[in-house]
Amino acid sequence: MKNLKKMKLTSLLLVVCMVIFYAGCSDSGDDLIIGGETLNLGDGSEAYEITSNMTLKYPNTYMLKGFVYVVDGVTLTIEPGVIIKGEKASRGTLIIERGGKIMAQGTKERPIVFTSSQSAGNRNPGDWGGLILLGRAPNNAGEQTIEGGVRSKHGGSNPNDNSGILSYVRVEFAGIEYSTDNEINGITFGSVGTGTQLDHIQVSYSGDDSFEWFGGTVNAKYLVAYCGWDDDFDTDNGFSGKIQFALGMRHPLIGDKSASNGFESDNNANGTSDAPFTSTVFANVSLFGPVSNPTNYTDQSGVQGSDVDARFQAGLHLRRNTKLSIFNSVIAAFPIGLIIENSGRGDAQGNATAGELNVTNCVIAGCVRNFQDRQVWSGGSVNDADAGYNDFTNPYFNRSGGNNNTYATLAELKLGSNPLNLNCSGIFPQSDSPLASGAVWTNAKVSTGFEQVNYIGAFGPTETASNNWTSGWTNFDPQNTTY
Repeated sequence: MKNLKKMKLTSLLLVVCMVIFYAGCSDSGDDLIIGGETLNLGDGSEAYEITSNMTLKYPNTYMLKGFVYVVDGVTLTIEPGVIIKGEKASRGTLIIERGGKIMAQGTKERPIVFTSSQSAGNRNPGDWGGLILLGRAPNNAGEQTIEGGVRSKHGGSNPNDNSGILSYVRVEFAGIEYSTDNEINGITFGSVGTGTQLDHIQVSYSGDDSFEWFGGTVNAKYLVAYCGWDDDFDTDNGFSGKIQFALGMRHPLIGDKSASNGFESDNNANGTSDAPFTSTVFANVSLFGPVSNPTNYTDQSGVQGSDVDARFQAGLHLRRNTKLSIFNSVIAAFPIGLIIENSGRGDAQGNATAGELNVTNCVIAGCVRNFQDRQVWSGGSVNDADAGYNDFTNPYFNRSGGNNNTYATLAELKLGSNPLNLNCSGIFPQSDSPLASGAVWTNAKVSTGFEQVNYIGAFGPTETASNNWTSGWTNFDPQNTTY
């Protein structure tokens, strides 16, 4: 392995010659993935700094070693097709600090891939740290240090702050617990502003949350959370962005030590009324949990099918004073479809009653239990006894004007294939599916800033080249891919 700054001239000339040769033989970009070197990015310590603008060049592969910081005023550019492998021993982690930028703009044909340094067949969630973006947008806890054991702070007063671009990017087998309740996620966003571009991003087999936002205002489109350990989409500390077209798929035997959810949302850890509130707006989300047969699965505390990890919980767990909203979306195959919590740590149910938290024009299907309340917080534990477990959430979900629907089985969604096969191909609603039409965009929260499609969930009816936004750049078998 060679140092990043010491590429030999002869190797460089060889790569150039090979690229020219292959470019002349074919118009296919894939034919150009030849040559290149494996170069170090970082020195294995927890304090390696990139202090001047740097470009990671294709077709090289880079070994991310230790905590690597892109500091204030510096831009890290990553060319399409570059592969960055996180070193396991040093918990390789890339941190974009406030004022720094990452320009990772891949293409459909050549996505940028962050993945494990382990060989094919030997990769696991949490093989390396992950990707952390930090900015100067507002949050409701002021300037704070991001989770995960890194040194960096985030927060400020600029909602339009710019941390760069993540586009056509995959992050695989990242996410580690640095210490109890102090984790690095697949991708962590701390106070990231709307000047940042986020689209076409897949996080696979994260050892903690796939995506987590701590405050900030950034918007995003076309996100995939695949086989993560904890939550798919976690929103905290006043995150107020808009997110459209998101897919979550869960592996039945990969669950967190506490409770794995599709969504977990808090205003903050104590559920206070500190502003800005967590008021993220999601639209066109498809969340597919791990439960293939609801009649053979009870819940976390009961008897469950032997083929499903008992630690899975809810498609949507909305709690601690959150004001999150979700529209035109589908939640399927979870032990619980929806929890709206009212406890000693904030009144999410009150926010729903006031119309500040919204679950509207959504579908719950094939869940063991469609709804659950959590109403009493006592001694750090939630009392959610079956008696009256849906006194609030059931009537809220089925309220007049909510336009929500429930189905007993996943099959009633009439998808082209079973999403529990963990392959995106074919999971599009058929023409007679209840998801194929019926989206509503009249609520003020989604009347602007969203593409107003007619369908419910992440995909339009019937798989076509034009509506399969996952085509070409995603990978639903990263365990067996040779990088």
